[in-house]
Amino acid sequence: MEIVRFAVGALLLVASALLAVQLWNGRWQFLVARPERTKKGTFFPAGTRETGRHLSWVMVACFAAVATLMASEMGRLSGSALFAQAGFVVSGVALVAYGAFVVWTVAFHCKAHGRPYFAGGSSRLVVTLAATCAVLTALSLLFA
Repeated sequence: MEIVRFAVGALLLVASALLAVQLWNGRWQFLVARPERTKKGTFFPAGTRETGRHLSWVMVACFAAVATLMASEMGRLSGSALFAQAGFVVSGVALVAYGAFVVWTVAFHCKAHGRPYFAGGSSRLVVTLAATCAVLTALSLLFA
């Protein structure tokens, strides 16, 4: 069972790192907003790239939370109480940072639109943030 848990954790580490890099570079903006199609081409709404960069920091915090949860579990399995406890404390800090980055991203998105705007294409940001919350919750239950 431990091998499965660590395989899932490693897969989530790779996924969160890939998402963070792609969002920071301006790719995969479809996770933030729906593209608008015009006669001149397909464009994303204003502020999508910046919101994507904020979302990439959420993914970095998600990466840190997953990594520290795995480190805490490794410490527990190896019998090192100090390593397990340090991993648990740092994991708590990473989860607080994750929550702060989620609030920061939502606040920036609302500021960019001038109001709380999550209708239409902007609902993708909420779905992406909810998915990361669900994944972290499931992973914390898996490593509990």
